[in-house]
Amino acid sequence: MSKWRRYLYLVMDRFDKGIYPLRRIDSSSLFFPANQPHATPSKVEDARLPQPCLSFTPTPCTDGTGSRNFDFFALFGRGERKKSLIAGADENGFTVMYDLDQRTVHNTLRLNEPKQIDPISLAVGDALYVMERRPHPDNRCNFESLVHSLDEPKPPMEEEEDDDDDLELEPTEDDDDDLGPIATEYDGISDWRWRCLEPPPYVLEPDYNPTRISAYTVVGGSNIWISTPDIGTYSFDTVAGKWSKAGKWLLPFRGRADYFPEYDSWLGFTAKSGLLCSFNLSNAASVRAKRLVVRSVLEEKEDMREGGGCMLSDAYLVHLGSGKFCVAKFFRKEYNLVTKECHVVPQLEEFVVFTGFVMDQDGPGGALRVTKHKSRRYATEAMTNGWVF
Repeated sequence: MSKWRRYLYLVMDRFDKGIYPLRRIDSSSLFFPANQPHATPSKVEDARLPQPCLSFTPTPCTDGTGSRNFDFFALFGRGERKKSLIAGADENGFTVMYDLDQRTVHNTLRLNEPKQIDPISLAVGDALYVMERRPHPDNRCNFESLVHSLDEPKPPMEEEEDDDDDLELEPTEDDDDDLGPIATEYDGISDWRWRCLEPPPYVLEPDYNPTRISAYTVVGGSNIWISTPDIGTYSFDTVAGKWSKAGKWLLPFRGRADYFPEYDSWLGFTAKSGLLCSFNLSNAASVRAKRLVVRSVLEEKEDMREGGGCMLSDAYLVHLGSGKFCVAKFFRKEYNLVTKECHVVPQLEEFVVFTGFVMDQDGPGGALRVTKHKSRRYATEAMTNGWVF
């Protein structure tokens, strides 16, 4: 029997409470049973959000007026347990890490320099790379990587006073009891650190005007590509730690895309409509292309306009395994409500739609085909940002 991920993870803010709840969504709810492989896709079903597993809280404001915001959350991992860690950083640069498998919270780290809202983040190898969405030449550290330093030599510990000779520095057998999501200090700062990296070369040019990165991905397993309008596409070699220009062209998608070797394709969302699409970047740099194009659009346009009059604010693609995918899209719907007294009251409706897809390919290198299964809509309350893993 083929295996696939049991849960999806959803993080959304509650700005009215200053918290960021983490929820688990049962991925099987997005697919028809195995004995109904050709069932007709159903209409979007309204569903209730499950109770949070836990909630993240950013550091409080210094003036006591409330809490800061988290600028990003990202999924990554190390060694055999790939992509089991969630990292998030707030406006002050403080970073919290949560291990989904071990249900353990790591101690707080701190970025070398806080990032603005919505920076880009990518897991490459055993590290997490984070960059300002709009790099600025005056910033001390636009680009950083979160790396594991367990194997690095640690400085010798200073000798303690005689009165502290009975202080235990190692966990004892009595400490093995399950205390829930509470971690020791050995899980945090001693094992992980943020490392400052060089920014893209164009950021340091005299005539550079801070510009938003429009698209980004990983190519060749170790090269981060970023596209910036009117500048082109640059590549960062994570092994050599050096930047180079890939071309004057732009990546043909919005936000992030990921490579899937089983299909020899990159999957992401079209730049304008936000529809699921595929493309090939294997020879993009070598052929000196002037313009990259989408290979195929895999999603019907009406799928993103559920209910009509909605604006797509963000989209995520999650690979569940065994050809199964989830597309999660955040929508905003603005409209006016007319009261009995003929007063016009502006209304804002926000929700996220999860849709299950099964992907097939017509032989090696052949066309990709997707079969849509179920869609579930979750209403969001007092939300400004959301992430899906």
